[in-house]
Amino acid sequence: MKWRVFFFTSVFWRHLMLAVGLSIFLLWITLQIISVFTHHGEKIEVPDFVGQLIGDASVIADDNGLEIIVMDSVYNPRKEKGVIMIQDPLPASFVKEGRKVYVTIVGQTPEKVKMPNLVDLSVRQAVERVVAARLQVDYIQVVRGEFNNAVIEQFYEGKPVRPGRELDRNSKIVLVVEQAEGATPAVVPDLIGNDIAEAYGAVFSVTLNVGKVVFRDGLDESTSRVYKQDPQPGIQLSAGNQVNLWFRNETK
Repeated sequence: MKWRVFFFTSVFWRHLMLAVGLSIFLLWITLQIISVFTHHGEKIEVPDFVGQLIGDASVIADDNGLEIIVMDSVYNPRKEKGVIMIQDPLPASFVKEGRKVYVTIVGQTPEKVKMPNLVDLSVRQAVERVVAARLQVDYIQVVRGEFNNAVIEQFYEGKPVRPGRELDRNSKIVLVVEQAEGATPAVVPDLIGNDIAEAYGAVFSVTLNVGKVVFRDGLDESTSRVYKQDPQPGIQLSAGNQVNLWFRNETK
């Protein structure tokens, strides 16, 4: 019974309180150490790396406690090789120290992709297939025939191109589309707010072509948005007619 009596002595309670207090103190010390090494709660503003060379951006990232990771590269003959085009997280985001910033840079050589088979597809299906293959529609050539909005030929650099042929990524493909006499006119889509790829895709998908294009703030594929179009949405046009587009930088 002595051990039961010991539970009610002042010695037991003093030792118990001392053990609890010591445990709390050690836990507090541990949390403080973790906070120091992990910079608990500390946030870093992500710099704007877009437009910088990957080497320069890596130095800036290191100085700010961040790490640059190249996730993809795209060929763009208009831009210097090694320049960052896209980053994630976006500039001015707040992240913890040590965060990885994933970037897409301008590649050294064009990526090769395979030409899909577009013949006998509808225009909308063909445009989707072209985009999925990482190619671009150059324009739509309309010819009279028996069917409406059916692709009957595909051309690259003025010559027929067979399915499976390797082309440079973003090569431009001409779609030859058949239209019957008296076909229903195309309706101009609402393009306001669309980026470049969205606007072009929407125009081509209804068997129209992109006409005059104006970049008010200069060409920037990541931020340019349509703010004006002609003709206006809802206007009916014959297949093959043009829609003019005006873009501006959404950040300005």
